[in-house]
Amino acid sequence: MKFLIPVIILTVIILPSEYVIPFGIVVMIGYAMIDSSQLHLFKRKSLYTLFTIVVIIQPMILGSPTSEVFGVSFSAEALVRGFAMFIRALVIISSITYLNRNTEKEKVKEFWKRQGMENFDVVLAKAQEVLPTIKISFSDSIKAVKKEGTGKSWLRSPAELLARLVVPLLHKSNTVIPEKKIKEA
Repeated sequence: MKFLIPVIILTVIILPSEYVIPFGIVVMIGYAMIDSSQLHLFKRKSLYTLFTIVVIIQPMILGSPTSEVFGVSFSAEALVRGFAMFIRALVIISSITYLNRNTEKEKVKEFWKRQGMENFDVVLAKAQEVLPTIKISFSDSIKAVKKEGTGKSWLRSPAELLARLVVPLLHKSNTVIPEKKIKEA
């Protein structure tokens, strides 16, 4: 099955919108039958946020309105394309999750070693160690931005908003410095 995953991902990326929807549904049913824990994907709030943006909001904004539901006009073509994008994302996320769960860590290390990254396990361990700190820092940055000003001023200068959110994360880079400096060749 692991050898089919790259083929599935490429197929989902290449297929036109009309065909990717049924193909993606069949693939997701197959994944659920093989590994029922794949259904935990539907517990993520980010999945519903993606669905809302791509399938509900996008058709109201893009394209010329061709249909109307409850007084809200939308583009049917954009709706189909948005749903296809959502299905693509769902299949790709599920494929990578399945691959991660069923691949031995030693084989992953060997792969990265062949790619020229011998210390992959050290890098991965450090990334996992620093991630909670970065999440907390990002949450603190968002709280600080919300306290400082109104949303309207941030909408006028999105670059400043982005800078205020990213700069505190850059200060966390001090925790990423390795204990032993890697010698340059």
